[in-house]
Amino acid sequence: MLVVFAMPTRSLARENVDYWYVKDFKTEIVVNNDSSIDVTENIVADCGTAQKHGIFRVLPTFQQLSDKKKVDSPIKLESITNFDSKPYKYSTTKNRSDGTVTWKIGDANVYVTGINNYRIKYKVKNAVRHNSENFDEFYWNVSGNFWDIDIDNFSAKIIFPDGVNKENSGSYFYSGQFGESNDLEISGNWTANNILEINYDKTMTSGEGITTSITFPKNIISPYVPTFWEKYGWYFTLFIPFVIFYLMFLLWKKVGNDPSINPTVVPEFEIPEKLNPIDMGLVWTDSVLKNNFISAAIINLAVKGVLKIEKIGKKDFKLTRIMHDANLSESESSLREGLFHSKNEVQISDLKNKFYSHIPKISEAGENFLAGKKWLVKDSRFWQSISIFVSLVAFGLGIYAGTFNSLFGFCVIISGIITFIFSFILPRRTMEGAVLLRRIKGFKLYMNTAEKYRAKFNEKENIFEKFLPYAIMFGMTKEWINKMKEIYGEEYFNSYHPVWFYGAGIADFNVDSLASEISSMSSNMASTMSSSPSSSGSGGGGFSGGGGGGGGGGGW
Repeated sequence: MLVVFAMPTRSLARENVDYWYVKDFKTEIVVNNDSSIDVTENIVADCGTAQKHGIFRVLPTFQQLSDKKKVDSPIKLESITNFDSKPYKYSTTKNRSDGTVTWKIGDANVYVTGINNYRIKYKVKNAVRHNSENFDEFYWNVSGNFWDIDIDNFSAKIIFPDGVNKENSGSYFYSGQFGESNDLEISGNWTANNILEINYDKTMTSGEGITTSITFPKNIISPYVPTFWEKYGWYFTLFIPFVIFYLMFLLWKKVGNDPSINPTVVPEFEIPEKLNPIDMGLVWTDSVLKNNFISAAIINLAVKGVLKIEKIGKKDFKLTRIMHDANLSESESSLREGLFHSKNEVQISDLKNKFYSHIPKISEAGENFLAGKKWLVKDSRFWQSISIFVSLVAFGLGIYAGTFNSLFGFCVIISGIITFIFSFILPRRTMEGAVLLRRIKGFKLYMNTAEKYRAKFNEKENIFEKFLPYAIMFGMTKEWINKMKEIYGEEYFNSYHPVWFYGAGIADFNVDSLASEISSMSSNMASTMSSSPSSSGSGGGGFSGGGGGGGGGGGW
């Protein structure tokens, strides 16, 4: 019994395990003359009979010199393989908030059992400390205090450059839980003049680790000097938004700059080219289909006798299809098909979260018509789509890049915003389209100043209803109705009632109620037509660690 108790206590052999633990952890650290170190970790991990995927390794990318001061220690991964140099699949995550890098080793679609060998090679810059006036120091957490699995056997070999040796160096060892002095009673041996080895053949439980401090004379190892790019390279990212702005400006000049014409606008007394509100709106906004264009087009179909509108309840309306052979444009035909399909009646409320799928078809029909008339350059829409796609990619990359460097991420996001803004002005009109736009502006001017042209109204029949859909398209419904009141007088509107609009609560029509009803109907239609089902999702997570070197890890 005395002999048994006198023998060194070792870890008991684990049997029938179904969890990850590290059976053996060997690390070799080569300290270089430029204050960098090359690290090779040979990890034998065992998950027993459990089906697992692999392990992960977490490392800090800085050293904490004091409570208020820390320095960067950049890490570059060289390789992750097994002991036969066969590469493993892995992913890298950098957490800027806590200054760590995580390598998650293994494949989520592949299970492993039993013993698995992992060899991780990486380089760390600025690993040697030069902040003391009397000596330089290699102060390193060689095992890591932040493993969440046990380590049954650990050894480390530290190889110093010529000039650092046992005779001129001081060796200090710390072990145990984070912050403890030497709870595990660790010591090291100089096995050669410049090689220090540490061996611990007992189990280190979760949270325990080994740290060594080796001090040696100054001027043997040179202080870390970051390269120009490492020190100032990120500031060059400030030029990215300016370059993107210049490139987008050149693209706009080439494909999006509208032709110059005489900007003078004169009143236009007829609907230019007899365009319906959708097609006119697309010319007005340079191919952007707005919600009120669709509600204006529905009113226009009612005025033409294609459908009737019935008010049911306070906010809902019913559209009734009339078998009338109207001369409809492509966009109007697409709109009518989207509203009714094979039915003759439909309630606006029934179109909620459904009609939105028809909007691209209506817009495309209008664009094709305008491009065929050579009023718009449809190919310029291609560059607009590309710009929107690039801007969305830039937003995503900027957010991701911000986890590495906030300045770089910010510049990428700003570049995405610049690209997105330019996308709105890339669609281009032809010379004919620019002239047509000036005529549309003249038509709006005429409607805005209708009271000046009373004689024109007296010459025409039913001009109020004929132009009403365009007032909705221009967003001036109430102004248009009030101008009609000034021209025709209240007596006219007291006896007026549109044949295409009827229902509960609107029998007694007057000019004020008409403006309110039309505005309410237009707003309700616009919001319903553009509605689409909503979706949401969220998620997140990560790992944290700290200390000078070391870090931690675990299994998954």
